[in-house]
Amino acid sequence: MATKDADVARYVDAGGEDVATPRAGHGPAPELGSALEQRVAEVCARILAEWGRVTASVGSSLAEVAEGIERSTLAGTLALAEYLVSGEEIGQDRSEVWDQAGEAPLSGTITLSGLTKLYLTWRDICSEILREEAARRDTGPETLAVCMEAVHLGFDVSLVRMAKRFEATRQALEQRLAEHQARLEHEALHDPLTGLANRALLLDRIQHSVESMSRQSGRPAVIFMDLDYFKSVNDASGHSAGDQLLVQVAERLMAVVRPNDTIARLGGDEFVVLCEDLTDPRDEALTVAQRISERFAEPFVLGGREAFVAVSVGVAAANLGDTAAKLLARADQAMYRAKQLGRGRIEFHDPSIDHQDTRRAELATALHHALDYHQLYVVYQPICDVATRRPLTREALVRWRHPKFGKVAPAEFVPLAEWSGLMTVIGRWVLEHACRDCAEWRRASDPTVGLAVNVSGRQLANGSFADDVEHVLKETGVPPDALTVEVTESLLVSERARARAALERIRALGVRVAIDDFGTGYTSLSWLAQLPLDVVKVDRSFVSSLGLIERHGAIVEAMIHLAHTLGFEVVAEGVETEGQLAHLARLGCDAAQGFLFGHPRPLPHGAAGPEV
Repeated sequence: MATKDADVARYVDAGGEDVATPRAGHGPAPELGSALEQRVAEVCARILAEWGRVTASVGSSLAEVAEGIERSTLAGTLALAEYLVSGEEIGQDRSEVWDQAGEAPLSGTITLSGLTKLYLTWRDICSEILREEAARRDTGPETLAVCMEAVHLGFDVSLVRMAKRFEATRQALEQRLAEHQARLEHEALHDPLTGLANRALLLDRIQHSVESMSRQSGRPAVIFMDLDYFKSVNDASGHSAGDQLLVQVAERLMAVVRPNDTIARLGGDEFVVLCEDLTDPRDEALTVAQRISERFAEPFVLGGREAFVAVSVGVAAANLGDTAAKLLARADQAMYRAKQLGRGRIEFHDPSIDHQDTRRAELATALHHALDYHQLYVVYQPICDVATRRPLTREALVRWRHPKFGKVAPAEFVPLAEWSGLMTVIGRWVLEHACRDCAEWRRASDPTVGLAVNVSGRQLANGSFADDVEHVLKETGVPPDALTVEVTESLLVSERARARAALERIRALGVRVAIDDFGTGYTSLSWLAQLPLDVVKVDRSFVSSLGLIERHGAIVEAMIHLAHTLGFEVVAEGVETEGQLAHLARLGCDAAQGFLFGHPRPLPHGAAGPEV
């Protein structure tokens, strides 16, 4: 037995290369070898035919695997038979053919134990054939023993090689599986674009941090960031430029935060930094936030061109009993407040915001029913000629009176309408209502007084807005040149591409377009000349300081001169005193709007709703 094991080891280690030496003359029993070769071929033919019938119903892949196993086993058996006939031992070229059967399990259709049983079955078949032929030919026991040992040795060598190949394959598969699992786990917890942690990983780390807070001296804080006017980058330069910007933002954040801080991208242009174990969470987190804000003051380079992007930041520190969701929500609330207060700033969470958010949630719910319950109404403020004070246009303004909350200021409910997606519905209702009122006053008493209606970003983004305007004008009979559509300067900045396309369609109808609150946004003078505009409305912040701040007077004068040069009409907002009106007249302003000419009111007949 020891000799046989040594022979097997020698065959396996040498790979057959040092034992492929032909012997002189014939093998120990040529007649047995010939019989074995013939009988094995017959057995293989029968088995392959049977496999063909069995596998016809299960698909070709299993049949191919079965045939491969049988062919390779046949090749190995015939190599043994050749040894018995010629005396040439099994060489590397033949043993490799036999070992191909060991590759079959890679298809997943057969196991190592199953293939081992197959090999042993073939060994038993070959042994039985040898016994039958030896008995029939009256071969001596010594010769039969040599032949049987050759058969067993050949099969044992192949089994050992096959087992080694299986083990190597198993290890390789386990390694690939471990790498694949690690990749899947990383992808499940990280943002694919920036490589930063995603929401799932961030919430897990925040939760662990707040749960550990009672056992440690430090407290965690969360810094919530949202890029200002990120959408304008996508619209102006394409989504690839937007992706470049997000990657650069991630790189800047990694450069300024502390080594143990967690940076995450929640999606879109929202980023969060988790700062753990802070002794003074407010001051330390605000310090990190300030460093982030300062880095954003530097220009980004997108496609070889510089772009400036500010960031609104909200900061919140953890309290005992917090959950990850609560802490993240408070930081989000602080960030939202930073945007409300003018963007590009840092706000620390104020507990009073929680009460404001409760009211905000209730108002958002109530706003969904405001039109159905006839709580919304329209008031009008005149826009008058500066020289004659004659009304030129009435601006339609939407108001909301709620049975519980009373009069809700537009500054409070209009952002809610934008956020909830209701602004498109409300905006269309205001347009229809105001155009009907306009048609009525033009028929009754003021045939030359036009109408101005404010338009939101969601309305402009709606591809059917121009069609809606055309339909309403035809339905109410208001001439297109009597309607002015007002859009804010900030909207034109953030929705540049879509806004321009929509406004060009509106002007093609004959409707006038005005840019509202001019001077508060970031419109460049060269871009202003390219906009489809008819009217520029100077923001009230400049008008209110006329005669008080000399620099503002110079700015208003420059605005008026620029607008006239470009062929635009100029309207000054927020005029409240005779002195302001006189100053505007000296500067050549065309029209004015403000409390000096009248507060926003419903039509005299009251059809538009209760008086403000």
